[in-house]
Parts: sequence; C-alpha cells; structure tokens
Amino acid sequence: MAAYWVVGLSLAASIAIIRWWLLPKPYPYIPYNKQSASRIAGDIPDLVPVMKECNQVSHSMFTITTRKLGTPIAQLLFPNIRRPFVILEDPREIEDILLRRGKEFDRAATPSAIFQPMFPQATVAQFTTPKLKAQKRLWADVTSAEFLHKAAAPNIYKATIELLEYWQLKAATVYKDQAFNVHVDFQRATLDAIWVATMGEEPGLIRYEMNKLQYQLEGKSQEELDKLPLPKGMFLRDEVRYIGDAVERNTNSPLPKWAAKLETFRPRYRQFRAVVTKELTQVMTKAIDRFERLELHALEADESDTCMMDFVLRRKVIEARKAQKPMADLTKDQELLDEMFVMLVGGHDSTANVLAWFTKFMEAYPVVQNELRLQLRTAFPGPHLPSVQEILTTSIPYLDGVCEEGFRLAGVAKANFRQATVDTQILGYPIPKGTEIFLNFHMDTTPAPVDDSKRTASYKIATAKHGDLLQSNAGRDLNRFEPRRWLALDPKTGNETFNPNALPALAFGGGIRGCSGRKLAQMEFRLIVTLLILRLEFLELPEEYKSMDAIERVFRAPTYIPNCSQEVHNVVTFAHTD
Repeated sequence: MAAYWVVGLSLAASIAIIRWWLLPKPYPYIPYNKQSASRIAGDIPDLVPVMKECNQVSHSMFTITTRKLGTPIAQLLFPNIRRPFVILEDPREIEDILLRRGKEFDRAATPSAIFQPMFPQATVAQFTTPKLKAQKRLWADVTSAEFLHKAAAPNIYKATIELLEYWQLKAATVYKDQAFNVHVDFQRATLDAIWVATMGEEPGLIRYEMNKLQYQLEGKSQEELDKLPLPKGMFLRDEVRYIGDAVERNTNSPLPKWAAKLETFRPRYRQFRAVVTKELTQVMTKAIDRFERLELHALEADESDTCMMDFVLRRKVIEARKAQKPMADLTKDQELLDEMFVMLVGGHDSTANVLAWFTKFMEAYPVVQNELRLQLRTAFPGPHLPSVQEILTTSIPYLDGVCEEGFRLAGVAKANFRQATVDTQILGYPIPKGTEIFLNFHMDTTPAPVDDSKRTASYKIATAKHGDLLQSNAGRDLNRFEPRRWLALDPKTGNETFNPNALPALAFGGGIRGCSGRKLAQMEFRLIVTLLILRLEFLELPEEYKSMDAIERVFRAPTYIPNCSQEVHNVVTFAHTD
C-alpha cells in the first residue's frame, strides 16, 4: 500500500514540476497580466478571440497588453517553450530605438525566420552584418531622388493616367452612380508602375482590364475575351497572394519559426520560387547581354539606365571588368533576385493599401479633400493636369501634410520587431540581451504617460533640438485625419511650411533597418494623390461602406465585409471634377 502512495506522490510531484516548468516566465519588473502568468497558455487565451474579432495580429497584441494595462510597455506571455515578447507603444521611445540606438537593437529572430524561406537573401530576412550594409548601400543609390525622378516617376504618372481612364469607363458604364471596388485597381496600377520602374518592361495590367471591359461592353464572346494576351507581371499578383497567405498562416502558428521552415517543403512554395526565378531572370538576361556588349568606358558613361535593375546590373558588370575577373552569372545571384522581388512586392502592395486608406479618409473628411483640391488648383491653375516635374518640384505644404498624414494614419506596416543585442533598458526597465521587442509603428492613439526622467540621453538631446511636439496640437486627436498637424507658420514670412518633425514618423521604420523603398513610396504617393484629387471628387458613401475596420496580412488593408463574407473590399463613389 505504501508503494502506491509513493508512486502517487511521485507522479503528482512530477506533474507539478512539469506544470511549473511550462508556466510563462516573465522578465522581472516589466508589467504583465498577472492572471496570464498563472496559466500555462499565458496570454494566448486572451489573444485568440481578439484576433478573430478584428483580423489584426498586431492590434490584438497591443489590445491585451499595453492597452489593457494602461502602460507604454508590457509583456506578452507564452508557455515556457518561448520567451515573452516585450510590447512597446511609446512613439518617442520607438523613434529613439530606431534612429539612435542601432548598436543596442537589431532585426529580431521571429520576423527573420518568417520571411527567410520566402526571400532568403533579401535584406528583410537578414540580421545587420557588413554584407547587409553593402546591400543596403547598393539599393540606396538606386532609390536616390534623382534616379527615381528619371526612371520611376514618368511610369507612375502614366499608370495613374491609365487608372483614371479605366475608372472613367467603369463609372460611365457598369457602375453608373454606384460605388465600386478600388483596392484591386490600385494594386494593378501600382504594380504597373513599380514593375516598369524596377524591371524596365511594361506589364499593362490596367490596360488589359480596360480592354477586357471594352470587349464585354461590345458584346464580345468569352472565346474572344480569352484571346486577349495576358499582361506581363500577371504572375506576380498570384505570388503576392500566396506570400500573404503563407505569412499569415505562419505568423498565427504557435511556433512561427518551425511553421516557416515547413513552408519550404510545400509544393506551392517550390512553385513560387520557380515562377519568380524564371520571370525575373528572363528580364535580367536581356539587360546583361546588352551591357556585356559595351566597352568599359561606354559602360561607365552609359546614361541609358531606364530602371532600377539596369542600374544594379551595370554596376556589377563594371566591378567585374575593373577587377579583371570572370563575369559571374548574375541571373543566379540570389541576393539580386530576392531584393528585386521584395521591391516589387513592397513597392506596389504597400502603396496600394495606403491609397485604399486614402480614399476612405477623403470620403470621411470632405473638408480636407476640398482644401487639398483648392491648394492644388492654386498651385496648378492651368486647364491641364500638371506634369511629373511640376508635381514633384512645386512646394505645396498642405499636400506634404496630407501625404505624411496618410502614411501615419493608414498604418499599413503597423508594427515590427527588434531584438536586444546587449543588456540594456527601455523606459527604465531592464531588457536582457536576446529579448524580442514588438514596436507599434501605427500612431493612432494618445500614448500612455511616461516619466521623461526614464528616457535616454539620446532622446533628450533630440528633443532639445526639435522639441516634443507630440505634447502640442500636433499630438491631439491622433485617431483623426488632420494634415495641418504637420504644418507650421514661418515666423519671417507668415506662410505655412511643412514640418516633417512634427511627430515621430514611424511609417517606414528608421535607421539601417528602415524601409529601402521609402523615397519611392513617398514619390509614388504624392504623384497619385495629386492626380486623383485634381481629376476626381470622392463622394460620401452609404453607411454600410464607411467602416474603418482593417485586415492585417503582410500589410494592413481596409475592409468591408458584406454578408459575413471574407472577401476584402474597398469601395468608393466619385464624380469627375473637370
């Protein structure tokens, strides 16, 4: 009988030890939900229902941690098979980490593990190394303002004009006085623009849709419709959709790192890699052949770069010639392939989502829309649309404010991770080396109060230089679209000027890990917004279309979900202004 008691006690003790080991192990001193620390599942039982309700992983994580506790910093607890995440929502501290504390924080393991199977050699999947810095420098030259004005801006302008023509046809025929989906059209138009800017060939997605609609209006048969040649780059839309599905699936997994590794064994993943490699290398081969036929002096003087790929490939050829080394097969350069595909994905999908949010903001804030149109017509009084150079070089502070406010409130890249590379502190709390910190880039609520004595010396120096305008009118009502928060009066002239330092600008991250395509996205957005507002008036929508709900995959997009369907819609009604 005694033996049974011993066995029973041993079993109970073993279960207790296992349970204790599996319980979350919070970091000392940093706030967390006490109830979650006493259960093996940690915060997961609270997280899952919020995620199901709002379709946003990032927003859900903030909701059950910092916002529930009313603190700028908190922990998200997991079973002890993984360490907690530190959640940070103070925009000033986040800006300080991104811009001035690069030696203390780097790319985190979790997002790298999720993106690495998709883009193994792209900068988005790498930690900060000399190799990454060299790769960043190369693409920084490609995305200089001068080169973008030359190679990308005219194509963005052309794609937008085609989009306006397509919408005019839709509004005059199929959708008379009705709202229609613009999100997909923005994806097509921005892909048209970024594909030709990156690869030098026109995909013609909007033109294809316009021709297809014209065929339908003319009563052409399905057989005749099927004969329309598919546009170049059509493959990318399917691959972007797959990437979104895979990232969402892997991110929501209890073990994202292992889910991402298993992704590489799926047939769909192998198809993805094969299709992307084939399509990109075909275009690369033509450019390489052209450059290899040129003498070195002609290569160095060549001003015929028409796209970002030309710029990079020509530089690679010059380096090989000067080093007198055999030319490597650049079509097998995984760094180039992956970085170009990331540029294509990020350059069109993120901007398409910002534009989708922009149309919702214009419908919701007609006073802003009317003021922007007035400012643009004052700057460009002629009967015709302004040229590319006029849009990019004319000083219009209110337009600058609208664009910056659009990026801020859209929050398409809502959050990201950093990882502590040393033992350090955030807001006075100890952060052990290796801790993963989840940073909120979407500044749409008033931050929780912070004791400024806990902030770093680097923050205090920056504040002394620029001031803390988050405490001023610029930081009020952050849930509203207000471009004037970015404007200030010039004391000498009394004119309004654009102040890019009015608030922490987090939409593109910052520092060495910041978005390489920032200048491209800002230029693209400015061009498209100007043309849309000058040509169209966005009218008030029926109540059922006014929701500001979102869905988060790779990027955060606006949603309208009719009849409980999961199809994403972004609808708009407009009238022509000319």
